[in-house]
Amino acid sequence: MLTAYGHSWVFGTGARRHSDGFVQQAARRLGHRLDNQAESGSLSTETARLVVARPPGPADVYVLMTGFNDARLHGAAPAGRRQYEESLEIVVHALHKADPRAVTLAIEQPHIQDYSGHPPYDQATDAIVDEYNATLRTTVARFPSARTVVVDGWDVTSMLADDNVHPNVRGHAVLARSLVRAMTAVVRKDGAR
Repeated sequence: MLTAYGHSWVFGTGARRHSDGFVQQAARRLGHRLDNQAESGSLSTETARLVVARPPGPADVYVLMTGFNDARLHGAAPAGRRQYEESLEIVVHALHKADPRAVTLAIEQPHIQDYSGHPPYDQATDAIVDEYNATLRTTVARFPSARTVVVDGWDVTSMLADDNVHPNVRGHAVLARSLVRAMTAVVRKDGAR
């Protein structure tokens, strides 16, 4: 079982069909059933509330991608980043508690071309997204069963949908490839399920 949490990218927005979203692609390639708990437009605080209200079931792998909407809403505000870090702690702890043998793969957020659209979600920059990704790496490092995933080969000029917020078909394909590569590496290294 691959269980996924996060925002609209995880949900599959921007793919040709919902079934072509990157977690759906990765689950098929890895031979896992998918439980996609992602919610479009969600903040990390909402993902944290979700895992507390409905604790996750056991899984082979958990996938988490959150924080993009937090960065776009809160920008450089320190309180926003603290809230993000606290929410990550809650989520990753809940996933570990649900199945200590499972690996959690937390995906770093790629950049987009222009953050100025879609107010009030217009406060981010590449540098702010990088700061959120740094917070993700620091938080995930506290959990032995969790790893971060960098999206290799991301290209903002060709992998975003017309709304400049969601990945297009090529973007979802690159995200899926990065996720599959990360999971395969964990299985080889750790002998995970």
